[in-house]
Amino acid sequence: MSRQFDIIIYGCTGFTGKKVVKYLHDKHPSIKIALAGRDQEKLSALAQSLGLPSTVGTFVAPTPPKSTDYAAENHTDYQNLKSALSKADIVIACAGPFNRIGESIVSAALDAKTHYLDICGEPQFFDDMLAKYDKRAQANNTLILSACGFDSVPADLSAQLAMRQCRQKYGKVTNLEIIHTFQNISCANPTTYHAAVDGFHSASKGDLKKSRENVKKELGIESAPKPPKSWPKIIEKPGTTPVYHKETNTYLLKFMGSDASCVLATDRYLRYRNKNLPNPVEIDPHPNMSISFGVDSKSNAYKVLGYGAVFSTLARFEAGCKILHSNPALFTNNVFREGGPTEEEIAVGSFKTYCTAYGMDEKEAVKVVCSGPEPGYVATPQIIVALALMIKNHKDEIQFNDGGVMVPGGAFGNSDTVYKVLSEEGIDITVQTDSNSDDAV
Repeated sequence: MSRQFDIIIYGCTGFTGKKVVKYLHDKHPSIKIALAGRDQEKLSALAQSLGLPSTVGTFVAPTPPKSTDYAAENHTDYQNLKSALSKADIVIACAGPFNRIGESIVSAALDAKTHYLDICGEPQFFDDMLAKYDKRAQANNTLILSACGFDSVPADLSAQLAMRQCRQKYGKVTNLEIIHTFQNISCANPTTYHAAVDGFHSASKGDLKKSRENVKKELGIESAPKPPKSWPKIIEKPGTTPVYHKETNTYLLKFMGSDASCVLATDRYLRYRNKNLPNPVEIDPHPNMSISFGVDSKSNAYKVLGYGAVFSTLARFEAGCKILHSNPALFTNNVFREGGPTEEEIAVGSFKTYCTAYGMDEKEAVKVVCSGPEPGYVATPQIIVALALMIKNHKDEIQFNDGGVMVPGGAFGNSDTVYKVLSEEGIDITVQTDSNSDDAV
């Protein structure tokens, strides 16, 4: 039986959520959408400000606390949340930090058998949801997908494409390099920053390591074999000093986002779900990997390192976290500030991500370039809507379409259609030829 709505957006009154609603309504007016959140007044105001038709549903559904027994039949908030999600085929979750409130939405989506996508960039959340809910998701034929925005689709899907073609051409992938470059990016809303503070603090206490150990325990997932000593080390990984990169004319620093965790999570999930297949590619060692971002000058690169050192030192301690949370602008040189960027600032921003998979030497290389508009508030809505459309229109091409908890590479990395759908939404992921022209997939 068909449901009342195609897609429901939860957390739609936040900075990014509003952008997702507006983009989905403007670009795909035929899709039946609904809005869900914790405040009816804000939901109504959003619908009115965007000129949404009366056919757009609004549902008040507060997220229960993390400690809630979600199975409790008498928990009103949870039952309301489940009821709201059951009205749609797909939920797009934009409310974070996800380690605080995300689990209730995942659990309710599973109870409602509603496919779930989020914009989470919190690796511990990926792992906790995988360990706790993957078997239930498979039993319910429901897809639970995290990291469906700029965190971390450009890296994850570019890596899957580059590695797939490198294996086809050269037999193996020994090295994987991903470089993000940003153009005219002014600032971002601090929600991502607050999640990063909590995530770094949690990792420093060993919580992330425990979550990964729990995944191995619950699902029996083995670590990837270590790269053989015979494999070359082709890429140079940025450490405590910037590394100059000629092709992009930037100074590279280690990228501290969720991309590395996401690419490794895809690798791990493929090993887990494909372990009974004959001679699966996933038995190969994972390649040497570097994920970095480019800074326009050496002096600015050292400035970023300085702010990073202060951040990482304070975030190890609860008192330090309180200090960091109190003033995002101060501790990030205004990169994260209340109110986020203006519409004018958003309009001129863009990104380009370079991903290269290597065989046994530098000549055995497959280069993929992902490009798009401002990453946080233009590209992210485009990306998550594209992946929602993949579930809606091309579910048969999803590798594990019988359900499961995964990140985008595990679901879509085997599909060529996903790259076409992303391109239609404004995100181009292309394979670079020898002549340095970009060929669309």
